[in-house]
Amino acid sequence: MDNSDEDVDDNVAAMLMEQLSGSHPVLELLVGDQPLPPNVTLFQALRRCCEQTEGTSGETEGDAHPLGRGSTQGLVWSRTHLIWYRPFSGNAPDGAQASKRPSSREERAQARATRQKDPLWFEGRAPSPQPLFELMLARRLPPTVTVRDKALPALALLRALHTLIHEWYSLCDQPRGLPLLPANEFTSSKLTAKANRQLHDPINVMTAAIPEWLPQLATACPFVFPFDTRQLLFYVTMFDRDRAVHKLTDTLPELNLSDTSDRLPRLDRRKVTVSRKELLKQAESLFSESYVKKGLLEVQYDSEVGTGLGPTLEFYALVSKDLQRADLDMWRGDKVAADDGQLFVFAANGLFPMPLAKNAKSSLVDRVKKKFHFLGRFMAKALMDSRILDLPLSRAFFKWTLGLEATLDHHDLSDIEPVVAKAFGQLQELVEKKKSIERDASKTAEERMETSAALGVEELELCFTLPGYDHVELRKGGKDTPVTADNLDDYLKLVVHWTLVEGVQRQLEAFREGFNTLFPISSMRLFTVDELGPLFCGSPTSQMLWDAKTLTECSRCDHGYTHDSRAVHLLFECMCNFDGVQQRAFLQFMTGSPRLPVGGLRSLNPPLTIVRKTLEAEQNPDDYLPSVMTCVNYLKLPDYSNAAVMREKLLVACSEGQLSFHLS
Repeated sequence: MDNSDEDVDDNVAAMLMEQLSGSHPVLELLVGDQPLPPNVTLFQALRRCCEQTEGTSGETEGDAHPLGRGSTQGLVWSRTHLIWYRPFSGNAPDGAQASKRPSSREERAQARATRQKDPLWFEGRAPSPQPLFELMLARRLPPTVTVRDKALPALALLRALHTLIHEWYSLCDQPRGLPLLPANEFTSSKLTAKANRQLHDPINVMTAAIPEWLPQLATACPFVFPFDTRQLLFYVTMFDRDRAVHKLTDTLPELNLSDTSDRLPRLDRRKVTVSRKELLKQAESLFSESYVKKGLLEVQYDSEVGTGLGPTLEFYALVSKDLQRADLDMWRGDKVAADDGQLFVFAANGLFPMPLAKNAKSSLVDRVKKKFHFLGRFMAKALMDSRILDLPLSRAFFKWTLGLEATLDHHDLSDIEPVVAKAFGQLQELVEKKKSIERDASKTAEERMETSAALGVEELELCFTLPGYDHVELRKGGKDTPVTADNLDDYLKLVVHWTLVEGVQRQLEAFREGFNTLFPISSMRLFTVDELGPLFCGSPTSQMLWDAKTLTECSRCDHGYTHDSRAVHLLFECMCNFDGVQQRAFLQFMTGSPRLPVGGLRSLNPPLTIVRKTLEAEQNPDDYLPSVMTCVNYLKLPDYSNAAVMREKLLVACSEGQLSFHLS
């Protein structure tokens, strides 16, 4: 461990402060005459005291920098620390006092007056989106980066360049396109190696001795580290020690901690039994319990013997499907009927909330907000337990997740409503023509007015309501306010703002509140907008391209089969010929989830294992279906006579062998 300025157990301190918020300390601890801050753990306070002592004793320049080689970790253990205590005599923090101080009558009146003067609703003035590159064009990294190093200005410059290369279309007002450079061009191999040395050290993970520069830098400049490094950093720093150690052993099986397995922490498992009827209602009740945030959730179904990973993954997949039901009024999109007649919402570019009107009934608002609050807890718990969701969410939804809703603009509208976005572009051309007419000094005022009227905006018979949602007014009295050439620009800005921000604000704030009940949603800033989809939902079906070489490398054969067995070759041939729907069905049958984790089959843990199904000598393999053990991804495959029979039996098993976990 050769780093300095390490931050120990930030999460424990955060949880303690959350539990003790609003209460006054009883005792004040001191080292010498220096009081220890009450908002950190004792270990953190001692580390800071050691750092301050070393800082005044004069280190070398290399030791003084957090990205250098110096470390004060050993000083905590090598010294004897005499800690004094006395009754706490200080005052509560200003923030706590402010939170307790009741608002005065003047403050309440001022807040009421502010609501009454809302320029968006009463005047129809939508706030302008803030381009992402403007947020990143700063000479310094954000204030959250508290470490000091000579490399920080260079990283701030790289941050600006990275944003410009990815958001170039915003500068020239073009449709969203691919980045000008691949993401790995900005990855620092040296910083990645340094980070991996810290994250791959079991002692560092178990003692929460990850240096503070690492999460700070990864949050401010995620492009510096590859996704796998940031994903491991997320689990190591955000959750408890037991989850961190288990994530490390899953990520790096080569650490070979089997000799010490009896001393490794054991995750607390919370086993629950649910019925397959009204699964969403049961899930809402289950996730409202406080104990859900502590243990590893395992699900078993009534009257079924199966338990473990397979039923649990299926539970998350089935609840994900139920959350897409059209009768929940959560999402905008096309309504599609399933085989059983149930209507679900389909959106080609991912799900995004259905807008709520300004004057929507409180019962409707409360019901929808409750569903999104549950969605936040559901997604946070899935991420905590490394479970995969089958929930296709849009890019704009993940921008809200990262707190980037202020950057949403007409480029994002094309993802949510492609038809509206196309009409938006055509109407925007009329706005530009109107501005060109007004700038033409060669025409009189009457001629400009006549030319503007000839644009034909009034003939469209539009009013200030949201396209597709006539009950959602864009401003007060919007149903009775026609769109003209003079107010067309305001109308277009309001359409974008209400679609992406104002109409969905109450739902997505409830989502973030639900997410925050398990762990801070701000920690998701370790990842980019495009990485959140794979992080929550695994590899998209469109990216699951299977070939014989990949299947051979990502699978194991045992108990009667090898990779040279005829049946294994036939299986790989069938799998390579599956279409997207058949791939999802096979994965659902095999693992319990229709999606693979990030990295595809290579990341499947345990790996796909193929064994020969044992039959009696007089039994014909062509008469039997394959079976699986979903908890270990174990496929029991009969030795079929040919590929056609194997394909038929596999598809029958995938279709008929779902929604039930019994002994095979």
